[in-house]
Amino acid sequence: MGKIAAVAINTFREAVRDRVLYGLVGVALFVLFLTLALAELSLHQERRIVLDIGLASISLFSVVVSVFLGSSLLYKEIERKTLYVVLPKPVERYQFLLGKYLGITLTAGVFIAIMGAVQLWLTAVQAGVAKTFTLTALGGLPALLLLCVWRARDRTAVVVPWSLFTLAVCTAIAMKADVPLFPLLSALALVVGEVLVVTAVALLFSAFSTPFLTALFTAGLWLVGRSADSMATMKSKVLSTSIKDALKALVHIIPNFNLFVPGQHTLENQIDGSAGPLAYVLTSLGYAVVYSTLLVALAAFIFRRRDLL
Repeated sequence: MGKIAAVAINTFREAVRDRVLYGLVGVALFVLFLTLALAELSLHQERRIVLDIGLASISLFSVVVSVFLGSSLLYKEIERKTLYVVLPKPVERYQFLLGKYLGITLTAGVFIAIMGAVQLWLTAVQAGVAKTFTLTALGGLPALLLLCVWRARDRTAVVVPWSLFTLAVCTAIAMKADVPLFPLLSALALVVGEVLVVTAVALLFSAFSTPFLTALFTAGLWLVGRSADSMATMKSKVLSTSIKDALKALVHIIPNFNLFVPGQHTLENQIDGSAGPLAYVLTSLGYAVVYSTLLVALAAFIFRRRDLL
């Protein structure tokens, strides 16, 4: 585990220093703050606009981060020849790949925590929490990060605890506004599950393909996975029975990403015949863990047999 952790930490450091990631964070923050302006244009649906658009953007940008990192970091190790320095050491290829996977998911998890904190803060602002209190938190948390970065020996190490602390603070702020926290936090947890699977898919393709094709294949599979339920229930008269059967079989093979975007109604209310929102979230996260484990194992098998000379 020590070798895997070392690779994961180095992967996290490399990802955090990537300027493209900062650009994605900036665009995601802009979209989240834009929801406040869009909410003012709606008719008595302000909170719904802030939550729906905000959570949808967090899911989308988290997937983009996973695809970008998953398709580029492993290839960079091969392209820069740094992989040839690591593998002669007592580090197995599967350990190296698993470390890369954990490092990428940790980076995406930090991204989700930060975006989720902003989403909670914006929801509290829209709900009417005292502006002085929220503005103090908005200015104090970045100042705390700058102070920790200035004082810490390893600047990237402070990002993980700071993101979790920020999420906790913004959750406390949202509680003061009587914001329904369970659906919101459950939606963030489901985004984490989606990221687990997307990263595993990206690493699977990255084990034998180029960054461009990896990103293309991963994004395509994600789009198909988002339409899995629609394909399974398709009742078109144009398609033949054999094509419909093939689509239904494909649904059981490809990852069902539609599980991770159930909508607020599923997370707020217990549907007849279901075990409840909490059971749904736990089942979906269990599906993500099992599916991503299988994909990472397959990626490790392919990467082990790949000729890197």
